[in-house]
Amino acid sequence: MRFTFLFILIACLNSIYGQTEAEITARFKKDISYLSSDMLEGRLTGSSGELRSSLYIADEFKSFGLQPMGDSGNYLQEFNIVRLRISNSKSFMRIIEKDMRIGILASRLGEFYPLSYSCSFDSINLPVFQAGYGINTKEYNDYKDTTENRGKIFAIQLGSPTYGKNNNIFEPYESLAYKVEEAIKRGARGIIFIRTDTLTSIPKGQLDRSIKPTNIPIIYATKKAESIMNAKEIEMKVSIAQLDAKAHNVIGFMNNKKKQTIVIGAHQDHLGYNEYGSSRSKAEGKIHNGADDNASGVAMMLELMRKIKSSKKLKKYNYLFIAFTGEEQGLIGSKYFVNNPTINLKKVRFMLNFDMVGRLDSIKKTMLVYGVGTSPVWKNALQKLITDSAQVKIKTSESGTGSSDHNNFYNQNIPVLHFFTGQHQDYHMPTDDEHLINYHGMYLGYDIVIKLLKNTRKTKPFPFTSTKNEMAIGANYKVSLGVMPDYAFNGNGMRLDGITPDKSGAKAGLQKGDIITKLGAYTVSHIEDYMKALSTYNKGDTSTVIIKRGTEEKIVIITF
Repeated sequence: MRFTFLFILIACLNSIYGQTEAEITARFKKDISYLSSDMLEGRLTGSSGELRSSLYIADEFKSFGLQPMGDSGNYLQEFNIVRLRISNSKSFMRIIEKDMRIGILASRLGEFYPLSYSCSFDSINLPVFQAGYGINTKEYNDYKDTTENRGKIFAIQLGSPTYGKNNNIFEPYESLAYKVEEAIKRGARGIIFIRTDTLTSIPKGQLDRSIKPTNIPIIYATKKAESIMNAKEIEMKVSIAQLDAKAHNVIGFMNNKKKQTIVIGAHQDHLGYNEYGSSRSKAEGKIHNGADDNASGVAMMLELMRKIKSSKKLKKYNYLFIAFTGEEQGLIGSKYFVNNPTINLKKVRFMLNFDMVGRLDSIKKTMLVYGVGTSPVWKNALQKLITDSAQVKIKTSESGTGSSDHNNFYNQNIPVLHFFTGQHQDYHMPTDDEHLINYHGMYLGYDIVIKLLKNTRKTKPFPFTSTKNEMAIGANYKVSLGVMPDYAFNGNGMRLDGITPDKSGAKAGLQKGDIITKLGAYTVSHIEDYMKALSTYNKGDTSTVIIKRGTEEKIVIITF
């Protein structure tokens, strides 16, 4: 009777954990269909749709017996986010010049507006220190002696002494972030940015929720720059309204009573109705379902959970499964987790991240794996993989940094791998829907990960190694061509996988499939070359771009 029961149990388990491609892809489809349905309204971080997504994932964790590792015995790890920051009409500024002339600026008239670094401040009335460009270097210093200016309002010009010149040595010091930090170090109680050169870029008026406000008012004045530069004293009030929301990571622990834990993660959030302007579409009010970005990654994580649960060979370690929120808002969910971990991060063996793994190109057939330089184990393990290159190829990148959640684990000195099937025309568009998912391609990616887990399970030491910081490349972008690189391209140059309408590239006639080989004076051999070259341009600059289109080479004029 006992053996009959075991036979029935094993048969049931085999049915539940069916591992044929058809059974696996059916589960992929089920998960993605729900997560990317209109009912979840694009899963914007902090929205009711994100909460529905979180509860769905939590139910899956519960059904497979994962231990809740969120807050207070729950699967959800909840934290506050800023949903909206907006300046209201109560903000004003009064300028008293040295000759006692008085000028008034009103935010409701667009004459000044607070910047993202600003706090809301009821009233401030202080003397003014003319801080020039707010730069402090060996070659140029606006802060030679500021002891007597501590506690004043600093008036700072945008740009630098060499702004817009070919050899702009002060470009690294032109950012608002740098100037704000330097001014606060020197005792600024308020900051007013002004523009004295019409070529300099104007700061955005929209308050960026991802930037943490300082404790002083910081504004940009669109009018009366000369009056501000001649000001003796300034009074201002900055009024910013803030709306908070609750966001949720979903965390489940597979406790196999082992010393080390493997983290498997994917972000669950997307763009909602494009409330925060991250869409590449100009259509307003449309749901961005994010089937590939990133319902596909969550579906991959859930299927790996099911497989690992049923596999004795993979139980040499514990597993922590995390569906992060806030990836689209600046990796805030994974950042919150590593700052508030629910396990000991020093015992984490490595982290696998899945972001956009549902659109394996049927022609390129390339799975991109980032982070292979974060441990000497990775390259050897990937080389041992037995894959059919006619179905899928693996292209690797060394760097452990990047614009997805693995970046925050890398910063904790944890080996990472990030899996990605490439950009496409539906990226950050309302058209990223379930019917476009390549389920066979997802299965091939899933199979690669399972083989990789098996290949590395007997490797006892798993050391971490640091890599170059690809997040820093392009950190100083002031312009964009509006093109999507083909990350799977292995040739010389940067091939374009998509063109955003009405951007510089589209206006200049660039087309999908073009290969950029030179941007201005810079030779472009790969994406990193392009990024470095792009960071040297300012808005309004004109340059040449050399492209290959088929067998023909063309020179295109670009105005940024």
